Amino acid sequence: MKQMDNLAVICPDVAFKIEYYDTDEQFEQESGHGSAGQGRLYVLGGSREDGYVFAVNRQRMQEAWLRSALKELLEPEAFMTAFIVSELSVLKYEQGGFVASRAAYRHSERLQKDGLYYCVYHSLLRKFSEYRLVRELPEFGKLLALFNMGTQATGWYKLVQGLRHCNEVRALEAFLQYGVVDGAGVTAGFYDFMVPLALAAIRTELEHVVVTTQLLCDWLEGLQLGSAKRTADELEEAAALEPGSIAEMAAVHVISDEELCEVVRKENLRALRSRMENMATQVGKLAGVGRFVSRGSCANQFFLDTVRKYHREIGELEYIFRQSFTAMKIISAFDGDVDLKKQQEAYLASKTAEESKVYQYYLKRKVSVDIMIIRDVSGSTYRFEREYAEAIVEILAAVNDFEGIRTLVIDFEGGAVLRKGFDVKAEQTSIVPQSGGGTNLLPAVKLLADQLLKGKRRLLFVLSDGEINDCEQAERELAAYCSRNQIEVVKLTFDECDKYGYEHTTIVNLHKFIAQKIIEKGIEC
Repeated sequence: MKQMDNLAVICPDVAFKIEYYDTDEQFEQESGHGSAGQGRLYVLGGSREDGYVFAVNRQRMQEAWLRSALKELLEPEAFMTAFIVSELSVLKYEQGGFVASRAAYRHSERLQKDGLYYCVYHSLLRKFSEYRLVRELPEFGKLLALFNMGTQATGWYKLVQGLRHCNEVRALEAFLQYGVVDGAGVTAGFYDFMVPLALAAIRTELEHVVVTTQLLCDWLEGLQLGSAKRTADELEEAAALEPGSIAEMAAVHVISDEELCEVVRKENLRALRSRMENMATQVGKLAGVGRFVSRGSCANQFFLDTVRKYHREIGELEYIFRQSFTAMKIISAFDGDVDLKKQQEAYLASKTAEESKVYQYYLKRKVSVDIMIIRDVSGSTYRFEREYAEAIVEILAAVNDFEGIRTLVIDFEGGAVLRKGFDVKAEQTSIVPQSGGGTNLLPAVKLLADQLLKGKRRLLFVLSDGEINDCEQAERELAAYCSRNQIEVVKLTFDECDKYGYEHTTIVNLHKFIAQKIIEKGIEC
């Protein structure tokens, strides 16, 4: 199992992991989906509360990529990533946007019973998610735009193929998928009613997508009823696909070059192909593991949201650090060498023949502390990935305004990444929830050893569940490095209990846990 770096920034409030299976047989037997996954490119399981699991069929994905119109634009790994991005965008914008209401219930009920309604809604939803994601996370949004041009829901594909005489449905499908208006055989209402309404829906809010779906479907059905060219059988076929075929309707059909030519008129094809190629150039030919760089504003938003959410805990933690790292030093001074008041007192003592006094006063020591954080972002931490990210933000925010306190953050899974250097401001870091990949601590230890330490006091926080592949060697080297450099280590976990030497705490009690550890180790710096 391997997860693409930073995919978690798309939907940071949802826990998920990705499992890859090399063959059809392995996918059916080991993914846990059995016959439901037969022939599928991938299956999404789980829930928002417990987390999601993406089971990806590498064999089917490779076959789909080979026959796809995107084969020349995307590498296989990026092609697979695009499927995950599409699902995450739905989790981000659809499932996060619905609230329980009578209208939501009617919408869900109609999705189950009305095939035309289902297809129109999900086609609008795809464009709605694409439009939002392009603006919020352009690196992923452009990839999603390419994906939407190269694939469509199987139910939508079958519906369009079956309704050979419903020109408006075919034109709507081409418009939403490719942004191309093919007006062959459509009525004036398509331009005056359907296109403006669809554009307004995909560029505003999810509730407008639902209302627009209802209006478009009612208009299409009314158009069919009032036209002599359309039979009752065609109307029934448009209104309802086979009962119980929702899973089949949601499956993905990959568009080939030949189908692309059939759907879009040839005079528009050059412009469409050019647009796809330009977009692919911006995305880049994403080879290898397909790593992406998250946009800074998204990381900034997570930082700010966490600060607002835990402002009380951060305030208490800031007080703890202030008390611990700003000890007072007693300064001895003889007459006259302190300040004007002391000079006046010394002058008076000389006139009265009193003995010279030695004055003492307190001076705040200059703070000199290095705080280092190593975070485990391996696949086994997906249940606590948000809490781990929030914990880091809490610590960074609590010491952000201290002169003399430097902070550093390193993530590790199969390898290690420096998320924040000592000289980088906390607000400029890309601390976001994420998990996936192997669990090797040694690369993080080696990366830590490359950093230049300056603080007189040095604290290291290690956030992990303790399930580390190279635990024995990594722990030995980490202990030796900390001993040589006088680094105090605090190992903590948000897992259910203390294990592997990591002490259990929770995100809401983090400030109390850190306070206890600092007191145990002493407040002098």
